[in-house]
Amino acid sequence: MLKGNLFTGTELIQQGIVVVDQSTGIIESAGRQGDVDEPREETRTIADKEITILPGLIDTHVHFFGTSGANVIDWVTVPEPEAALRSVRDLHRLLYAGFTTVRDLGSKVGTYLSRAVKEGIIEGPRVISSSRPLSRTGGNDDPSTLPLPIAEELSYAYHCDGPWECRKAVRKVIRDGGEAVKLYASGSLSQEKKGHVHFTVEELKAIVD
Repeated sequence: MLKGNLFTGTELIQQGIVVVDQSTGIIESAGRQGDVDEPREETRTIADKEITILPGLIDTHVHFFGTSGANVIDWVTVPEPEAALRSVRDLHRLLYAGFTTVRDLGSKVGTYLSRAVKEGIIEGPRVISSSRPLSRTGGNDDPSTLPLPIAEELSYAYHCDGPWECRKAVRKVIRDGGEAVKLYASGSLSQEKKGHVHFTVEELKAIVD
């Protein structure tokens, strides 16, 4: 049982209370103290007038790159095991910052992290992973300073051109265990790519289909 200020998402309740089933972790009731039946026996109570109880936060756009660098070369060259290990630390930090769900919109390790959380192997918020994002050749996540074969091998995106390659890329995302599909309809990483149309209407229709 938790006692403190309670933010419901629309209202801040002074002297709120949340009753949690200790065996399942499921919230049974929440509201103002006096309006909620408090369990009498075998109850562990955390009470502090300084704490604020709030619903789990959701971040709909994260990337588990495993690097602090802010450029595409850093993102694509970090070894996958290193990215995964660093991301386990990041998941722990996210959870203890109040995030109970995050959506990973492109990384090499997101689907593995998602499965590990679901299986209870690591502690973290629920991860909805899009596996690798979809980009056209020369588009976002294509480190164009590298020779094309190396860029395609290192990129954390699936490069696809034309409707059938785009369909195959979606199938790869599903095969990876992705629960969402991320695509770059327009450029975003650099000034020369910003605002440019990246996929044709035919390609977008194939991806959606």
